[in-house]
Amino acid sequence: MVITPCRPVVSHFHTTLPELAFFLKEKNDLSDYLYETVAGYNNHKKNVWSKEIWDVVAVAWLINPSWVHTELVHSPVLTDQVTYSVDRSRHLIRMATSINRDAIFSDLFSKLTR
Repeated sequence: MVITPCRPVVSHFHTTLPELAFFLKEKNDLSDYLYETVAGYNNHKKNVWSKEIWDVVAVAWLINPSWVHTELVHSPVLTDQVTYSVDRSRHLIRMATSINRDAIFSDLFSKLTR
């Protein structure tokens, strides 16, 4: 099992509309759809804005584990307070600790625009 925590790991996998426009816009129907979907999240039309792309990091680990740095940790226990507790007698799992954002996006953009 591999856990890719939203914070502080996957929250670093974000992009901007100018980046998506450069790499995806007008490349193909799927790329245009993805660009428009992300653009739709910018409700207030902020000039300086980025969006996390939550779902991609787990797949990135499957494609190339070196893009998602992990450590072996004891399986956490979810408490009644919706926090994690550590029990060192539990089995080991992989916990993502950081990502190589640029490598993941480079691979994603190249595959989406083939």
